[in-house]
Amino acid sequence: MYIARISVVCLLILLSTTLYGQAGLEKFDINTGFSSSYPLHITLFGSKVAFYANNGSKGWELYTQEGSNAPVLSADMNPLAGSAIGLYFNKPIATIGSKLYFTADNGLNGTELFSYNGSSTPLMTPEIEAGTAGSSPDDFAVLNGNLYFRANTSTEGYELWMYNPSLNQHTRLTDLKPAGDSSITGNITAFAGKIYFTADSLGGNNELWMYDPISNTATMVHDINAGVAASNPKNLIVINNKLYFSAEEAATGRELYVYTGTGLPQRLTDLVAGSFNGIPDMQQPLIAGFNNKVYFTGSDAATLNQLYVYDPATGNTTFAASTNGTGTSEPQWLTEYGGKLYFTAYNDTTGIELWAYDGTSAPTLVLDLCKGTTGSTPQQLVVMGDDLYFRANDCNGVGEELLRYNYKKLSVQDALFAADVNLYPNPAIETATLQMKLQKPAILLVELRDMQGRIVYTTGTVQYPSGNQHINLPLATLAAGNYQCNIVSATGKRFYSSKLTVQ
Repeated sequence: MYIARISVVCLLILLSTTLYGQAGLEKFDINTGFSSSYPLHITLFGSKVAFYANNGSKGWELYTQEGSNAPVLSADMNPLAGSAIGLYFNKPIATIGSKLYFTADNGLNGTELFSYNGSSTPLMTPEIEAGTAGSSPDDFAVLNGNLYFRANTSTEGYELWMYNPSLNQHTRLTDLKPAGDSSITGNITAFAGKIYFTADSLGGNNELWMYDPISNTATMVHDINAGVAASNPKNLIVINNKLYFSAEEAATGRELYVYTGTGLPQRLTDLVAGSFNGIPDMQQPLIAGFNNKVYFTGSDAATLNQLYVYDPATGNTTFAASTNGTGTSEPQWLTEYGGKLYFTAYNDTTGIELWAYDGTSAPTLVLDLCKGTTGSTPQQLVVMGDDLYFRANDCNGVGEELLRYNYKKLSVQDALFAADVNLYPNPAIETATLQMKLQKPAILLVELRDMQGRIVYTTGTVQYPSGNQHINLPLATLAAGNYQCNIVSATGKRFYSSKLTVQ
């Protein structure tokens, strides 16, 4: 009798533009096996993307990825410790010209600002906080070739700073709360030749502030939530030469605002009468421009966290779409890509997956990486040309890794499989069947491995003809535990994944 369940993960490893049965999708496995590398802060860096990731042995470090190449560890910034990067940082990577600037701890100076030219060893910029404490720079924004960020010192706390690459020089720009108290809470954004950010100058009244490089002065734009109460502006984004953001006031809760650069910010919505939040109090990108309109995540009296749209031409705000009927869909990471609005959202059937919306029709499910209701939870969406980079969990035993999707590579003419690969029954007891439909003949090998990577079953290499194939997998002699099922070609490239539970 077999009481324990054996989770068998089947990975089809082939060289193709199609992964997981999804055309145009590629995955870069940094922490190989069942573990995750958890890519963070994906940022464009010339023809590359840069990001932090954990390969399982060196901790969190800086990686770059270009073309079809595997991600490359830029440098082991702190060889004597497990990680060089703190996970709590917000926007700690930015590009200026041909150099990448990022936050890291080299084990000697604490967490400080480094520059990287793409090939040489990263160099630390002048130390802001002397000693080993570090200034923990983060929340980067670029304006006129200079890097603006917040940094922490023992004498001023977190304040607004600027780094001039030409002079290799740091300058502190604010001290809004003297005596070592921090004032800058983040959301640093360049707009109309100035730097906007959220700050607290009195004690609890986080409001929208502006720094003018010409006059070298910082001023509060407006006390949206009057008095010592805070409006906590978030989700700052520039759309069609206007600054949009969410902010909270006592009478209306958190709603959508716009600022043109002069006068006062204008509240655009009040989706629910009273102090109920019309926009969730979240830091993830919830606002995006698309088709000359402003889309955002909102709630009214009838719907909870769905996609809404504000039309600047008419001044009207309307419900746009839902991925989950009348239930909450929680759209996040709103990003314009390939002529559509892409975002992650929840559905009772699929969990949290990647969706696309054309502005008129119902949203369409782009990828369903985790079959069933689990959801792959895509995040960190970044567009580079025709490619969309993001992080997700494929739910097939390889964890959360860096993925790249290209909407133009939707043709399956070069794909080996003519239909989805099925592994059944699920759950299984003593045998399972792997069904696949091949578009052309192929030499394949099927194997089962245990968690230590040892082969416990293999078919050997087989020449399969085109058409439907059924491969029996014997499970009766296997000890209880987790196994990995691989289908490999001579090139050994991963192609597709699925799961099976054996009882």
